[in-house]
Amino acid sequence: MLLRTGAVSGAMVPLSEEDHAVADERLRAIVELIEQEYETEIVPITVASRTLQFFRIRDLDEVVFDRLTADENNLLELPFWGKIWEASIFLASYLAMQPMVPERQILEIGAGMGVSGLFAAACGHRITLSDHKEEVLRFTRANALLNDLAHVPIIRIDWREPPPEERYDWIVGSEVVYHRPSYDALIQFLDQALKPQGTIILAKRTDLPASEFFVRLTQRFQFKKMDRVMRGRNEQYSFSLYAIKRKGEA
Repeated sequence: MLLRTGAVSGAMVPLSEEDHAVADERLRAIVELIEQEYETEIVPITVASRTLQFFRIRDLDEVVFDRLTADENNLLELPFWGKIWEASIFLASYLAMQPMVPERQILEIGAGMGVSGLFAAACGHRITLSDHKEEVLRFTRANALLNDLAHVPIIRIDWREPPPEERYDWIVGSEVVYHRPSYDALIQFLDQALKPQGTIILAKRTDLPASEFFVRLTQRFQFKKMDRVMRGRNEQYSFSLYAIKRKGEA
């Protein structure tokens, strides 16, 4: 049975069979659009004893190679968003451990496949997922529908454009500080979209350099950093989690 989260209490409310059928039709339509461009597969991910299913690009390395050999030199246009990044699972695990506060409004930026945000939603958090391209958001929406999370808001946000009118208590994201030319726009967006006394939570692989971003960030914000290790079946990853607040705010 398809479920949704109540807008205020977070209680799970069953949808009607008609609504369930509508959600299934939406999922089929989105997947048809996706598969005009990409071969896909569905993979299970388990966080905090909860398992969700995710569409992703079947062979991302092959897609990237084909586009590079076709002389597509703009790296930002390559679909690296089609990978389920380890940092998104790490962030999902962190959010799953946080107590559910009904009035707390959360925004995920750079949601990609939607791993972090959908796990947060499945745990009862009020979260909106966002990314900057409709091509990406098709996967995000498909994964929400696939996991009976049709109620989760999913919107397009480009940091270079004015932010939405909504302001958020938390803004979260994983691996969103890899592109240096976007740093200033991202920092300005965070400042504009965050409520007073709000918190930004960013996760990244520890070995991926982004020191320049955090130098620029400290012009407006202060942060605390926590390093953790996550072990997979055959690999071990080190992550850094940043809790960020405006200067002068507790």
